[in-house]
Amino acid sequence: MKPIIICTFYRAPHDSQGTQIEELDLSLSKLGNKINTHNVIITGDFNLPNINWENHHVTPNSGYTTVAANKLLSLVEEHGLIQHVNEPTRKQGNANNILDLVLTNTPGLIKKLNVVDGIADHNTIIIDVNISPKRKHRPKRKNFIRNKADHLNIQKSIDDFTHEYFSLNQNMTVNDKWNLVSKKNHQHYETLCTSPSYNFQIQPSLVQ
Repeated sequence: MKPIIICTFYRAPHDSQGTQIEELDLSLSKLGNKINTHNVIITGDFNLPNINWENHHVTPNSGYTTVAANKLLSLVEEHGLIQHVNEPTRKQGNANNILDLVLTNTPGLIKKLNVVDGIADHNTIIIDVNISPKRKHRPKRKNFIRNKADHLNIQKSIDDFTHEYFSLNQNMTVNDKWNLVSKKNHQHYETLCTSPSYNFQIQPSLVQ
């Protein structure tokens, strides 16, 4: 399963020259080859009702900016994107406009798309994405049961090591000394703590 990149975008209505579309184009360009190796979903309010998404044509003399609309169509074409919304997402008077878009770079990535009533002046888009979560398993971890340990022999082993440690070359570095103590301490528990158990847990499903 390909990794997935999800982007959200908003274009302000006053952006008549399509500067924000250019910024989106720059962001997509920074993805580099990921635009080909990853699943990409871009959603947001583009505020461009003068685009006919059935034929990718900008409606002239609509009272809306054609500059920004043409820049968006060029972006969609250059990056090989697919626009999935074909129902109005905002109704105002007699106008039914597609303002909110869902763009992807992979055919078949969107299994289902519904436009439903929203809580504001825009409708809500609900999408069902064709991806499978990857379940990650934690590695086994040994748990020492200290209340069943052989404490007398652990204490004796520590005492023996204490004499050994202070008889060592004191020119050893701090890191070398710490590694030695840590290793010896682990050996105590490995050999003198009885009935170790193993902890195996499954992490929640994650989309990678």
